[in-house]
Amino acid sequence: MQDNQNRRSPAAHVRRYILWSVLFGILFLLGCALLVVGIWYINTYNLEFKELLYTLASPLKGTGDGTMKQILSACVPPVCVLAALYITAVILLFKKQESTRTLRRVGAALCCVLLVGSMVFSLFAFRIPGYIVALMDKTTIYEDWYVDPDTVSITSNGKTKNLIYVYLESMETTYASTDAGGKQKGVNYMPLMTELANNYLSFTDKEAGLLGGFHSPSGTTWTMAALLATTAGIPFSFPLGENGHNKMSQRENFAPNLTTLGDILEEKGYRQMFLCGSNSVFGGRKNYFTQHGNYEIFDLYTARDEYYIPYDYHDGWWGFEDYTLYDVAKDKLTDLASDDQPFNFTMLTVDTHHVGGHRCKLCGYRYDERIANVVSCADRQLFNFISWCMEQEFYEDTVIIVTGDHPRMDTILIGETEDYDRTIYNCFFGASITPEGKTTERIFTSFDMFPTTLAAMGFTVEGNRLGLGVNIFSAEPTLAEQLGYEYLDTEIQKFSEYYIKEFS
Repeated sequence: MQDNQNRRSPAAHVRRYILWSVLFGILFLLGCALLVVGIWYINTYNLEFKELLYTLASPLKGTGDGTMKQILSACVPPVCVLAALYITAVILLFKKQESTRTLRRVGAALCCVLLVGSMVFSLFAFRIPGYIVALMDKTTIYEDWYVDPDTVSITSNGKTKNLIYVYLESMETTYASTDAGGKQKGVNYMPLMTELANNYLSFTDKEAGLLGGFHSPSGTTWTMAALLATTAGIPFSFPLGENGHNKMSQRENFAPNLTTLGDILEEKGYRQMFLCGSNSVFGGRKNYFTQHGNYEIFDLYTARDEYYIPYDYHDGWWGFEDYTLYDVAKDKLTDLASDDQPFNFTMLTVDTHHVGGHRCKLCGYRYDERIANVVSCADRQLFNFISWCMEQEFYEDTVIIVTGDHPRMDTILIGETEDYDRTIYNCFFGASITPEGKTTERIFTSFDMFPTTLAAMGFTVEGNRLGLGVNIFSAEPTLAEQLGYEYLDTEIQKFSEYYIKEFS
């Protein structure tokens, strides 16, 4: 009798109520967090789960602080508001009779439904089912079509050119106006780059006179994957290592059997340098370039060591701004050109990175959307850099290739544009050869830039094919043209025993 009275005492009632409130509160907050993050992800990003997975599996060292702050600022406040509403409901419910029993029955049902529903919603928001389905299938795309650079001859008749390769972060042709070939109504955020493409050599998927570019298939849509695709002709499909970590960040494991552009140029006697304004470790970039071509690396920490920026400088984004990056590029190119050794100078900008870009002191406020100002600023800076290069003595002996690395990861300025219609900018200056086939209405991908870059420098690639890429200066159809882009994109998403065995 006494135990029964204790169980029914007010103190015991309060303890039970608090216990159930906390338990259901945890379920409620988990459900809310999944729902809020899923909605935010859909509204903010346009990523496949594979891209997200490899990014999350990479070490966080080197990521932009601003991006993390944007994620937290967008997702934490709504969850806090919902948590406050839950606490309010718990307090109001406590004042009513039979509150504990009501909380157990109704609260449990609602919280469980919310959690399960949010989990299902998140699965589709992050496109996980499609990723799993693709992995369950196998492909022979590499056995059928991959060309190992070590099995073909890469020769030259006479002196080949130096290479300056400029990767512009997230630079797609969507930013141009509709009448120029882009998707912006009544405004062109990249008029100078459009002018360069019209006046020099640019391959386009559209008809003559319209700005276009190449497609970015699955496994090429983030920076490290884009660098790999354009310099090795394969997508980034390496298996995750132990405990889910992306082991490409570890030196000994970055595709030791893969032959890349850097490997080929190192063998040909080129001095090579990779320049970026962030921490080169992020995503495995430093390991990739040092292992495949013995590149000299210049990044955020090098800029500090060489006094381009203060030792403790960080712009709150990824490192230092592109206007400093171009200053460094000019200095390093002047140094490289003073040597008799041919060079490959590869650089990567960052100001136009998601989410929304980084507004520097040169950007201004002409447009309401921040990224519109950042893209416009990037357009001017690139044009000024190309103009500077053209005034240098080394220009006559150098080919300059300017491309984006991949499409925008967020949805700003993209609107309802289909993924297939979002092509990557490209422009060639001083190429050693002229196209044998057409330059318009071409369907080509990041993979094709691998042999095309060598061809532009003056090398002859036996068969015009390397990796999964085809030299677009030749009249040979690309794999996307020969097999169909959708087929190619579908196949490279599948599991490949050849890929794991030969490249990992």
